[in-house]
Amino acid sequence: MKQKAVVVRIPANYSGDPERDVRLAFAIELFWRGLVSVGLAAEIAGVPIQDFIYELKRRGIKPFEYGEEEIKEELRA
Repeated sequence: MKQKAVVVRIPANYSGDPERDVRLAFAIELFWRGLVSVGLAAEIAGVPIQDFIYELKRRGIKPFEYGEEEIKEELRA
């Protein structure tokens, strides 16, 4: 995957992990826009897919969209 570097200004009093937080926010935005899959977004964020799904749910974003037929098929299986 080709990569680009981006400069982000973080306030000096920021107490989190800026690199992790920016990568996660970017990956969530790409996923929310429908530009990447949940798996690729997790890879971009640099976190396990389970952690990424947890972060999506924490923000009220559905990690998977199922239609009525897909739900019925899953329940039959």
